[in-house]
Amino acid sequence: MITLVKSSLFTLAVISSSISVAKNISSDFLINEIKVTHKAYLQGSPEVATYAVESLIRLLESDQSDGLLLKTSPSSISFSYIRLSFLYENSGLNKKADIAFSKAVASYKSPYNKSEVIPLKELKSAVKHLDALIR
Repeated sequence: MITLVKSSLFTLAVISSSISVAKNISSDFLINEIKVTHKAYLQGSPEVATYAVESLIRLLESDQSDGLLLKTSPSSISFSYIRLSFLYENSGLNKKADIAFSKAVASYKSPYNKSEVIPLKELKSAVKHLDALIR
């Protein structure tokens, strides 16, 4: 099972690197990748989850067009960084976690006010709340 997940994630990485070069990501593809990554985050091993979230962040950062952000949520990148930070913390990688937390705050875009700054504590709370609803 782990081998299957890892090979799927490798395929995702190859596809995402090819697509990111083209900067032409379909919203359906991206929404599916968000779902797959979130499932790996909630149910996968820490290694697989970390790899999946890192790959998703690269994919999200490769195309931040307004149309794509509207369909995937302007806060997708920020919330992905929060989840990655939690994974790093659980693995004892506190420096990496701190960097990812900083990127989460810096990348947050409110759907209502793009210049709004949200404290890290609130972002963490929002992600924990969302993840608890889905579990």
